[in-house]
Amino acid sequence: MICKKCNTLNSNDAKVCINCGQKLGVTVPPPPKSPGGAAPSLNRTASSPKPSASVPPKSGMQGGDEKKRSFLWILLIVLLLIIVGAGYFYVNTDLGQNTVEDLKKNQYVGEYIALADSVLKANFSEFVPRWKTEAEAKKLAELKEIARLDSIAFADSVAAAEALKKKSSKKTSSGGVVEQVPKYKRIKRNMQYYKALKDNMNMVLIPAGPVTMGSDMESENEKPVHLVSVKEFYIDEHEVTNAQFRIFVEETGYKLPKFILFDRFSGPSQPIVGISFEDAEAYAKWAGKKLPTEAQWERAARGGQSNLKYPYSNDIDPNMACYDLNPELDGPADVKSYEPNDYKLYDMDGNVSEWTSSSALPYPGGKLVMEYGQDYKVIRGGSWKDIKSSLTVSKRDFKGKKWTGNGTGFRCVMDY
Repeated sequence: MICKKCNTLNSNDAKVCINCGQKLGVTVPPPPKSPGGAAPSLNRTASSPKPSASVPPKSGMQGGDEKKRSFLWILLIVLLLIIVGAGYFYVNTDLGQNTVEDLKKNQYVGEYIALADSVLKANFSEFVPRWKTEAEAKKLAELKEIARLDSIAFADSVAAAEALKKKSSKKTSSGGVVEQVPKYKRIKRNMQYYKALKDNMNMVLIPAGPVTMGSDMESENEKPVHLVSVKEFYIDEHEVTNAQFRIFVEETGYKLPKFILFDRFSGPSQPIVGISFEDAEAYAKWAGKKLPTEAQWERAARGGQSNLKYPYSNDIDPNMACYDLNPELDGPADVKSYEPNDYKLYDMDGNVSEWTSSSALPYPGGKLVMEYGQDYKVIRGGSWKDIKSSLTVSKRDFKGKKWTGNGTGFRCVMDY
């Protein structure tokens, strides 16, 4: 029997420990704890377990993983630098360009390279010298082509005006004389568009250039003819419609004009009418745009031409524009119902007249038929109920900012 006090082995029939005299079979209380808090072990041979040889220390595992991750990151960065360097080499050297051109000829690879080219050049041309040079050269060529077309159009329009002055005529079988109006040659232009998401409107980029404003053949308000230089700008391809104005009303709580309640003015694709200058200005501000100046409007309306009475001709008929309708029964046509001018703009004459941001002032060196206050703004373009002579591109009308009419709407412009 083992003594629980001194751990001495005694015989099985001993009653008292031969070493310490403790009665055998009596439970011995545990010794007090040491000041460190841990009780001393009674087992003289006890020792802390050794770690298994098959399980590595935890600290060793963490250190290994961190080194492995660092190595992978370095490897990825090196690979990325190699790829970027190779790409830069192929883009900016003749050898690389020739290799790419050879690959483009492959029917399987060429389409993917062309797609990658279009995406990369659209987003990174500013950072690649070769691409930047190509983009600048392309833009310069486009500007030269626009200038060439404008000069051709100007020459054609001057020739047409001279022919009109000469009034070439021919005799009919009855002996009468029929005046011949020279035909105008339309110019097909590739215009640049912008989608205004706020009001879902397509806008056309009008190139910078001069515009010959006014007419010496019409009213005093349109004299004298003078040249104005206009910077490039975007303009709505058609007048603002009822559907577009309703988006503005729903988002802002703005009031609807009264004429939209009448059936002949309420079509979703009809231009909005009964709009004051202040209403048009509020819409333009909401859409991130503004109202055009007189010079911008006339530059856009003429389609790059000069000395023409109407947007693309010296004469007009009801097949070319919406005008001369019954003011008591009719209304404006849906936008884009008629052929556009050479700048691909619709209804720059007729349908509805349009507000501009310009005040009612005489042209330089001219005078108005009567004096208007600063509160009056210029309206251009003529409307569905106006007669033919009110549709010329030089015609000016003046109304107060709060005035409304069922023949007046608007379109907006935006800086390029």
